[in-house]
Amino acid sequence: MIQITQLKLSYWHSAVELEQKIRKTLKLSGNQKFTYKIIKKSIDARKKPDLYLVYTVQVSCDNESGVVKKTKNASVSIVNPKSYKLPQTGELSISNPPLVIGAGPAGLFAAYLLVEAGFRPILIERGKAVEERQKDVEEFWRTGILNTESNVQFGEGGAGTFSDGKLNTVVKDPANRNAFVLETFVRFGAPEQILYENKPHIGTDILCKVIANMRNYLLEKGAQVYFETCAKEFVIENHQIKQVICENGKAF
Repeated sequence: MIQITQLKLSYWHSAVELEQKIRKTLKLSGNQKFTYKIIKKSIDARKKPDLYLVYTVQVSCDNESGVVKKTKNASVSIVNPKSYKLPQTGELSISNPPLVIGAGPAGLFAAYLLVEAGFRPILIERGKAVEERQKDVEEFWRTGILNTESNVQFGEGGAGTFSDGKLNTVVKDPANRNAFVLETFVRFGAPEQILYENKPHIGTDILCKVIANMRNYLLEKGAQVYFETCAKEFVIENHQIKQVICENGKAF
């Protein structure tokens, strides 16, 4: 795979112009075929009023090493993209399903990784499902009346759900965990451009739909999800958690 960095074009360029820029940078002939994937896109506004878009792209074509050698360009190199690999699971069977407490980002992805590994976890959340939670939050913004059991701070999706869907990026992430998170969001309905835009965000409305889609996927895979179920007490025996008792009387 060939990677090109610092590929700068006018802000108002077309897709054809981007392809032409790639072809020119790699000194590819007019009939040589290639495919490309945008890895990063950011705005360069240092010379206003002129605006530019700066890309990092990865290109596939024939004789890639020969193409890179011919360009003699420091911004062109061979890379070996790595995708995030799920942690290796154990070999011993378990008698009870794993219990995940909290349906914020960590809890949702913990449950997601568990179902991808073949488990059927139980996910409990003290707040409401995101659809009902959204109604309660909108009511609070409209009237100022706080629902202490369903609000901006907790509920399905976590505290960040109503921050306009802003997504933090991890520049130095050799395991590609952040890319995995963004790819998962895209899988469940987020726009594909979050994979490469600088400081991506998707908006609260879309994020709420993505979260609901993730939950429905968990249910399809055999997970159990309980809302308005707040963990209250842990029963510990021999230094192991044997049972979790919730405020509503449920026990796991």
